[in-house]
Amino acid sequence: MRILIIGAGRVGSHLAERLSKLGHDITVVDKDERKILSVINIADVEGLSRDVTDPRFFEDIDLSSYDAIVIATDRDEVNLFVASIARLYNVERIFVRAKNTQTISLLNLIGVESVIVEPLIAANMLYSLIQGKYELVHLVSALTGEFFLVAGAVRETSKIRGKILSHIMDEEIPKGVKILAVFDGENFYDPTEAPPLEPGHVVVALVSNRSLKEFNELF
Repeated sequence: MRILIIGAGRVGSHLAERLSKLGHDITVVDKDERKILSVINIADVEGLSRDVTDPRFFEDIDLSSYDAIVIATDRDEVNLFVASIARLYNVERIFVRAKNTQTISLLNLIGVESVIVEPLIAANMLYSLIQGKYELVHLVSALTGEFFLVAGAVRETSKIRGKILSHIMDEEIPKGVKILAVFDGENFYDPTEAPPLEPGHVVVALVSNRSLKEFNELF
């Protein structure tokens, strides 16, 4: 897959390194040449030191030739601008990092659904831990907003406490739910290999909007 990553900070550079190791064709762009030099030293990627607020840049790189774009600068206004350009060039998959929750509404207006709002994710997780309610934490919306990537923590009174996921997948897990992983505080497990669920274990799942309430009741 040919992927364009805008922003060579910690998020962009780490993602570029991981995706390049999987064999994807990665181009990383940042106006800070030092960041570009840093990322090309750790990953097999093409690095470009350019200003992405200049619309001519997207003509120069033939934006429409990319399969996906990840927009991960630390400025929401820049990310919103680039996302708008990507929509004009009919880039099919657009992933955006945002800091302000209001940016979500603007991105949705232009048809971008895959948005990571870092402060919101952190706040939801901390709220859940402080309140001791272990409510579902929405990590990110996906697949045109019909599904959500969520995390739920098992507690003492959870219906699935003590159970093995592979044994209850067909009977107790609601339709419209795809369990992706179980985290026990130290290791991530494939759901088919996860140990019995105990308090503190976190279940990560892709859940349809219509199944959120039913899935939440398991915890």
